Amino acid sequence: DHRDLHLSIRRQRQLCIRDSNRSQNMTDKKEVMFYTDGRHSSVYMHEPPMYKQQLVEPVDEILDLGIDTITYAVGDCSVLLYDTKVGEKWGHNVDLTDHAIWWKATRNLRSMIERGIDPLMVVCEHAKSKGFKFLPCLLLNLTHTSHGRVTNCRIADFTTDHPEWSVGDESEFPQAKYDTKGRLSYAVPEVRENRLKVIKELLCDYPSDGIELSMTIGIAPLIARKEVKEHTSTLTDWMKQIRDIRDKASHNQGIDKRLALRLSSTIEGNKDMGIDIETWIKDSLIDTIILDTSSSDGFEGQTDILRDFVQLAKGTDVKILAGIEATNNTDLTPAVNYAAASNAYHVGADGVFFHTYYPMTKRHPYNNEATGRLRFMGHQDVISTKDKRYRLGIIGDIDKSSEYLNLALEKSHLNKMSVQLPIELQVGKKSKDIKIYVSDDVKTAQELGKLWKCELQIMLPNTTETDEIQIFWNGTLLPKSIQRSADWVYQLRPRPMYASNGYRLHFNLVSEYLPEIGKNTVKALVVKRDETIVDPVRITEVRVAIDYLPHRNALRDDETYEG
Repeated sequence: DHRDLHLSIRRQRQLCIRDSNRSQNMTDKKEVMFYTDGRHSSVYMHEPPMYKQQLVEPVDEILDLGIDTITYAVGDCSVLLYDTKVGEKWGHNVDLTDHAIWWKATRNLRSMIERGIDPLMVVCEHAKSKGFKFLPCLLLNLTHTSHGRVTNCRIADFTTDHPEWSVGDESEFPQAKYDTKGRLSYAVPEVRENRLKVIKELLCDYPSDGIELSMTIGIAPLIARKEVKEHTSTLTDWMKQIRDIRDKASHNQGIDKRLALRLSSTIEGNKDMGIDIETWIKDSLIDTIILDTSSSDGFEGQTDILRDFVQLAKGTDVKILAGIEATNNTDLTPAVNYAAASNAYHVGADGVFFHTYYPMTKRHPYNNEATGRLRFMGHQDVISTKDKRYRLGIIGDIDKSSEYLNLALEKSHLNKMSVQLPIELQVGKKSKDIKIYVSDDVKTAQELGKLWKCELQIMLPNTTETDEIQIFWNGTLLPKSIQRSADWVYQLRPRPMYASNGYRLHFNLVSEYLPEIGKNTVKALVVKRDETIVDPVRITEVRVAIDYLPHRNALRDDETYEG
């Protein structure tokens, strides 16, 4: 009746006001930082001699996409791809080589320097002229390699001449199993001084806006595991030296330079490697932390690590940026990237970070899809109603039983990183909780008539049509009436390797099963299965797929009149 209509309209107005207020609270622009590698799409790709337009293409191809800051690789740590006066240039000591690509990079660098061109200065000045902040990125790994007549062009005399400074075997430390044994230890004063000279050059001799230092797993630990107790303070003192150099460079150049650090382990995991991030934040030794998740669950499914760093930096000027994976894997779609950014902002991240950006399927040069997905990444309010795929699971075309996957999972766990999937299921025994973080307010979207789809999707290899599997969502058994079983046992259409030999279960969550804002839990119970199959039932991926209408009763972007 008229009263019911009035109440309905009033309710719609209240929801619109609430939705508007929520959007206003998210309108602050977040930082978008982009790591463009001065190697792969530059000196590796172009035929020598390169000219300046080719040199600045990594900058020009990301113009007008909402990116604020560029970080730019200056080499491979021990050898550098610019006209350094204190370090060793890439390929400077080559006699014979077995690597045509890196020899190409050598010839490009030599050609530019011979013509009076410092590639780093050209890129730095060009990026700043286009309105970007610019940070040279220095990878801190130094690895001893024997030097014969034949090299790969990336060998430094400094690392070759000092095998006595390498860490060596540390099999007594389980977490050192996948560490680089030949890495030089920063407990050695000469090693620290060698890198300090390069850092000083990058901060003081270039009009950059600071520097990014990469200490991700594989580069870290910078010292031996057995040296952590004695030399954690040594690394802290070294960081103080870098901060002092940064401060002087800022004063002399009149540029507010920042010191950014890229990490890929937990607070505890970093401390176990001698990186005392709590002290570095408390003592204002750094300005920005970039959290890389390439060896763990991405932020599109979990936020615990990010939340811990945000809390640690609370009340300080240190910014926390969330690394978003978008490269070389068909799983890493725009909808997955939007989910990661949404989760990151929901727990308090100050921005997002894209590195070595070559999204599938085109990779590079970038097409409109690749550039388009970046445009709104700094705007939490804009991406709040973008389609999303919150997910946990294997990434990429890795066989579910491959040795590589098992090694990757073990490595992540040793470094205290979160990897929830895959898991094996046993008949008659409930699985452990699988926790997936969802930051979308789908309940309000549904009430406003903007929610098109909300579905829980679970990939279960080694299953058949006769198996009986129960799924519990936030503690509630999901009924068969909202379930669809999709047969991925064998298909010729494109799919990741883990999406085979089994079924994917789809559950329509619209109505009473919508996800909570924050952590949601999934459990699985195999009631019965085809015992003829010897391989265990696994869960390799969990997704929450959310799609929106632009507004109430609107058409979807891909919708046609034919339906």
